[in-house]
Amino acid sequence: MSQGSSVGSSRGQLARSGAALAGATFASGLLGYAYIVILTRALGPEQYGVLGALLGLSVIFTVTFTAIQLDATRVVALAPQAPRGWLHRRAAAISVGTGLIILLASPVIVSVLRLPSYVPALALAAMMLPQTYLGVQLGILLGLGRSVAFGVLLVISGLSRVVAAVVTAALGGGPTFVLTVSTLTAIAVLGLGGLLLRSSAVDAQTGTSGPGERGWSGMLRATTGAGALLVLLNADLLAARAILPDRESGWYAFLTVFGRVTFWGTNFIALWVFPHEAARGSAAKARSYALAAVAILGVAACVIAALFAVPITRALAGEEYVAAAHFAPLFAVAGSLVAVIQLATYVDVARAQHLLSVIAWGGSAVMALIIWFAAPRTIGGAIWSAVLVLAVVAAAGLVSMRTPRETAPSRVDAARSAPR
Repeated sequence: MSQGSSVGSSRGQLARSGAALAGATFASGLLGYAYIVILTRALGPEQYGVLGALLGLSVIFTVTFTAIQLDATRVVALAPQAPRGWLHRRAAAISVGTGLIILLASPVIVSVLRLPSYVPALALAAMMLPQTYLGVQLGILLGLGRSVAFGVLLVISGLSRVVAAVVTAALGGGPTFVLTVSTLTAIAVLGLGGLLLRSSAVDAQTGTSGPGERGWSGMLRATTGAGALLVLLNADLLAARAILPDRESGWYAFLTVFGRVTFWGTNFIALWVFPHEAARGSAAKARSYALAAVAILGVAACVIAALFAVPITRALAGEEYVAAAHFAPLFAVAGSLVAVIQLATYVDVARAQHLLSVIAWGGSAVMALIIWFAAPRTIGGAIWSAVLVLAVVAAAGLVSMRTPRETAPSRVDAARSAPR
């Protein structure tokens, strides 16, 4: 193993990197919650309705951020000593492209989201530039095995958004103001990312990428995988909204919190295993630990939902949602299955494959069709349909992870074939 890679094989290294990622993603999640709480109180329902719609739209565009991060992680883990200037240039081009897409779509965005003017949409386009580019910095750090630096940058990124929220609350700004301040704080985070990457001399090099993949096929696979997970996570909610009465639809929307907390709570596991799988360093051991961790956290989430669904629902949403609380364990099961699918999809992308991503896309379509045309038009009918489809996709993911990789080159093989 080369000196430039920190993807270690010892149990201690695996544990340390896992703990760093777990801590960072947990802290980042708390900061995200703080961001929402501060702004809901500072802006009020009308203005936060505008901001919430724009932030919901930004979630869709984080597919490019995730794809940049995953592909950068895979390329760097495979060839840690290769020049990486091309990764930065590609990330810059994709970031600008993301902003331009939002600008071009701004007439539709303003109309559909009922925005007061074009200015909030323009502010969103500006904010997405630095926030998308951050993916390449996080990806390189994770590919190098620098889990602590990755965690620091991730947490500071979350903290920068909280700072933007606090400034908005203090100065009395609106949605456009908070997006503008978020843009400025995100640019500052990129400066920190640049400092963290300076310790790797090859990061500033340009020229050929060595044994890494310089083309767009890796980005395409990563985008397909990230998009599939995003759609799979939301397909049942959208279909349920279409078939359920307003009250039950509101219940369903709240109950998805039990699944999403379960899913996001295991997100760090997929991030942790990804560079090991890409580099073929401790891949089998890392996969075993990852599956065990997802299973343990998933079971814990389901047990908590079964035992405490009513008090959790009452505390978070209020008494009028308690009537649907008995469905909470099913939503936790759905979130656990999506966590397994995410882990398997990340392994698939790390292996330079995309079959599971295609299966996940197909599963999303099947899920929506079953809920819309075949399932009983109840909360139970929708969530049971989602669980059954997710179970099939998760089973395909487990089979995929157990299948020996044959096409993806190892780091040693890549190094032998690298241009001299």
